[in-house]
Amino acid sequence: MNKGKIYLLVALSLASATTFAAKERAIRVQNTVRVGYDDNVYQDNGNVSSAFVTDIINISGKMTFSSRSDMLLYWQPEFRYRMDADPEMVTYQDLYARFNHAISQRTFLKISDRFRYQQKDGQTGGGVDRANQNFFENDLLGALDFTLSPKGQINLGAGYEFRVWDDENYGKGVQGNNYDQFKANGSYIRELKPNRTQGLLGINYVDHAYDGSRGGFNSTTVFAGVDQNFNANVIGNARLGYSFSNVDGGSATGDSDTSSPYLQAGLDVNPTARTSFTGSLGYSLYQSDNSVYNAQDRFSLGLGVRHDLTGKVSLSSSITYIYSLYDADYARGGGVIDDAQDDYFVFNLRGSYQINRNNFVDAGYQYSNRNSDSAFLNEYDRNVVDIGWRLRL
Repeated sequence: MNKGKIYLLVALSLASATTFAAKERAIRVQNTVRVGYDDNVYQDNGNVSSAFVTDIINISGKMTFSSRSDMLLYWQPEFRYRMDADPEMVTYQDLYARFNHAISQRTFLKISDRFRYQQKDGQTGGGVDRANQNFFENDLLGALDFTLSPKGQINLGAGYEFRVWDDENYGKGVQGNNYDQFKANGSYIRELKPNRTQGLLGINYVDHAYDGSRGGFNSTTVFAGVDQNFNANVIGNARLGYSFSNVDGGSATGDSDTSSPYLQAGLDVNPTARTSFTGSLGYSLYQSDNSVYNAQDRFSLGLGVRHDLTGKVSLSSSITYIYSLYDADYARGGGVIDDAQDDYFVFNLRGSYQINRNNFVDAGYQYSNRNSDSAFLNEYDRNVVDIGWRLRL
């Protein structure tokens, strides 16, 4: 993983340099140690189980360079030892930085970069070496906001994302799961009711290309939306549109034009100071989660709740459901592949007790399940439990 280490070293060096250059700094450090048990380490039908010990370090901060410029920084390395898995020791990295700059009173610049190195996410399909099932990815985004009037503004953005897998045969070879993704977007936002309602019109473009001759897809989405403050405790947003796409199955299959609805919606409800609810809903053409298809029509639903039982005891829970439809035209070249459906469900529950200002104990449980009607896609159940201690400085 030499290339990944180089990217991480460069990113950390830049972050360190900007930190020392800042006039004002606010840094927060948190360390969490957990002991737990995972009954399906590799997220497949093998059902390899193992106890584990993990140490998660979280460093976040805000650096102010001037009255017009600041930077947000987040770094979370994790070191996990698994007693009965191969390899026993694995590491994960999550590094995020965002630079904000007011070019003028009407023009604002945002540049963000996220680097991730972690274990496979949910499902990747067959053919991956268990000892090298990690990947690193980098997502660079830039955006310009132009204020046209007290009621209207234009947002323009562009980005580049790539992913590289440790297992070269899975990433570069016949599987071709490494990818590059270019994206661009633009929107016009107008205030319809002061401090309550905003309407918008927008367009998104994505060009997703896998390694080698596997192919990929490109998609252009036009949409309209609204952001609504119903009251001080309820905030919602919705985006509705249509996507016009071309899915490339590679040199063996060729192109296929397709179109589909586009939907994104969210709702935040805070009925009391101690309780909050969140919800999200989405439907769009999305990149594939496996090496069999190049794209998917994905429906997603997310629900979350948090409640402070007392000033020291809190509970949180979330549910995520993703339904994926893989059209036969989305399949990569090489063999006859039928349509496929895939259901992915995750339930999380966590409780926390604050011992004092800096120390917490918590416990958590996660259940995940994947079902599919295709012999080419993995199915599994997974249970993970843990208990830990958290130090916040």
